[in-house]
Amino acid sequence: MRVLEQILKQTRTPVIYLNISRLTDYRKDGHPSIYRKKYMSVEEQIAAEKSQDCSHWCLPGIPDSWNELLYASLLIAGKGSWRR
Repeated sequence: MRVLEQILKQTRTPVIYLNISRLTDYRKDGHPSIYRKKYMSVEEQIAAEKSQDCSHWCLPGIPDSWNELLYASLLIAGKGSWRR
């Protein structure tokens, strides 16, 4: 991530970069899902399927936090509207 951040500082085109990985790691419900593309052994797949529940990705949680951060960054950049 540091390499990417250094490169983005050098670009002439303004880029908004949100490091959601770091934010997600701090949350208790931020563990990876079995639905991501990762190569696991059969034993690991069975163990992961037994421990998965829908509350981490189906209910409000991590993706909603990402959306709130994206929305806030767009407002700060002047790309949205703010009504009082």
